[in-house]
Amino acid sequence: MTPSKEWMIFFNDRFNEKYKVGVEQFLNYAFKKTSEENNIRCPCVKCNNTDYGSREVVEMHLNVNGIMPNYTTWYHHGERLGESSSDDEESEGSDCDEILRDLYPNMDGFYRSGSEIGSSNENKHGEEPNDEAKKFYRLLKDSEQPTYPGCDTSKLSVLVKLLHIKSIGRWSNESFDMLLQLLKQILPIGSNLPESYYDSKKIIKDLGLSYQKIDACKNDCMLYWKEEDKSNMCKICGASRWKENSHNEETKVRKNGKKLAVKTLRYFPLKPRLQRLFMSKKTASFMRWHHEKRVDDGLMRHPADSMAWKSFDDLHKDFSIEPRNVRLGLASDGFQPFTHSKKSYSIWPVILIPYNLPPWMCMKESNFILSSLIPGPEGPGDAIDVYLQPLIEELKEFIWEFVWLEYQR
Repeated sequence: MTPSKEWMIFFNDRFNEKYKVGVEQFLNYAFKKTSEENNIRCPCVKCNNTDYGSREVVEMHLNVNGIMPNYTTWYHHGERLGESSSDDEESEGSDCDEILRDLYPNMDGFYRSGSEIGSSNENKHGEEPNDEAKKFYRLLKDSEQPTYPGCDTSKLSVLVKLLHIKSIGRWSNESFDMLLQLLKQILPIGSNLPESYYDSKKIIKDLGLSYQKIDACKNDCMLYWKEEDKSNMCKICGASRWKENSHNEETKVRKNGKKLAVKTLRYFPLKPRLQRLFMSKKTASFMRWHHEKRVDDGLMRHPADSMAWKSFDDLHKDFSIEPRNVRLGLASDGFQPFTHSKKSYSIWPVILIPYNLPPWMCMKESNFILSSLIPGPEGPGDAIDVYLQPLIEELKEFIWEFVWLEYQR
């Protein structure tokens, strides 16, 4: 088991006690795991794991120069892929509590352990709780409800981990349903896990992990949203919005009676995802890195070092003076989502990269922000601007909010 790596984030504050303790733990681990008895590779920012040194030399280098911030897997010092970390154990029981505190900072401590979740706020103050409060109470109830009687792990924690495994393992919805049904049979009577993927999604939805479905013209002419939300035909090319049966030309219908659209855009609202970056104590300080921590020594390490970034700052001084203002990069490309398919198909994800973060974080896949999933079977080509309308609309809202805040100052 590797020691905690939390100390590595303090490489710019090497007088911090956590950093010094972390260096000691790293050295103990490295000399225990590697075959070299007297010397190990030095992972400081100057040696870059190319030079060897004794424990005293490596310790001095780490304290003076700082450790390489992107060296998060210590493969030169004995760490193996899949090896557990003490960080995992420390966060296992508190992850869901942290998520709730980040999402609802003003409600921290409400109806915590030992309280009656069912007796909600309106009983004490005579007021009906708003939608945000209702979501909080539902999540709080699930976070305090054990998976089964006597279990130490909460229903919400287990469900989040199961859905994470489903995503990483690329399980189908049907296979996830089968797993939940099997767990229902294995676990003791009184298990609180949902019985289907659909029920699981309804619980997780309150965490803000949801998206909007917006139907699109099959010829990429327009989106059926806003004033066109109820339209059945494209106002540009006249194509039908709905899938039709090839035999009798009747509109295809789901089991629940809803019509099937030919194309559907999945849009992930940007605002709650940006808010979460600032609400989480693990990422909030890093959102000012480009302004407060970047070293301007003429070397190109980050987009903030580029001439384009500096020119933008000169042109928009009101925007650049506030380090919390968000800088985003946009990327999109198509790929074949189906491994074995006779027909060619290309789905286009639109990805946003938060450039406020330091270089070792902003280009990590876990920090990419999925904005949209543009459906196939062919790429949108020049019509990609049609599918970017919801994102552009939301970005315009941000601009007006920024202008309004500046005006209020």
